[in-house]
Amino acid sequence: MKRKFSSINLLDELRGNEYEQICAEFCKISYSKGQLIYAPEHNHDLVFIIKQGKVRIYLAMEDKEFSLALLEPGDLYATHTRAHVTAVEDVTLLTMPTDKFHRYMMTHPALSRTIISILGELLKQSFSIIDNLIFKDIAGRLTDFFLHEAEHLGRSTDEGTLLNLDLTMEQLAAIIGSSRQTVSTVINSMQRADVVRKKERGVYLIPNMHLLKNFPTI
Repeated sequence: MKRKFSSINLLDELRGNEYEQICAEFCKISYSKGQLIYAPEHNHDLVFIIKQGKVRIYLAMEDKEFSLALLEPGDLYATHTRAHVTAVEDVTLLTMPTDKFHRYMMTHPALSRTIISILGELLKQSFSIIDNLIFKDIAGRLTDFFLHEAEHLGRSTDEGTLLNLDLTMEQLAAIIGSSRQTVSTVINSMQRADVVRKKERGVYLIPNMHLLKNFPTI
């Protein structure tokens, strides 16, 4: 399980001169930290790109929430889903009506191919989430999450792989699809087994990736 739907930064893709007109059509909107940006019942049909800050995409049912992704600058998403969109920190979005964005895609084949790649990664991530929820317990999901983030964001040190998640325990629990207390319990077990060492809030050291990969479920 991973935080981001896509590895493609759309802001970088749109810096070419051929996209000046498209960029001019986006509306810039800012939101404060903690603000609910979109809910499933809203009437907007928009495509948006994160220009600044982070947003959380999550599903909510009764008193339970499950994070699908934390989107960062350059990430793309659309509002016509059943997910909630909330500002994790102060956020600026670039928004455009979906039908207008589709018209630009039709006249710019290179952009269309990029968007298809992003959608492909989104679909892959969706199946990964389903697989984790059905076939793995909390320890297995948390192990997979640490392994993926360490591979893509970790920094090698003499002690092992240093991983700065920049997540609170509540945010980490939401990504895994569990409670804060359960995730804290699993991390404590990982620390006792010395497969993960918590250095400070949101910062972890993985001494041996192989040992983490074989961490027993509990």
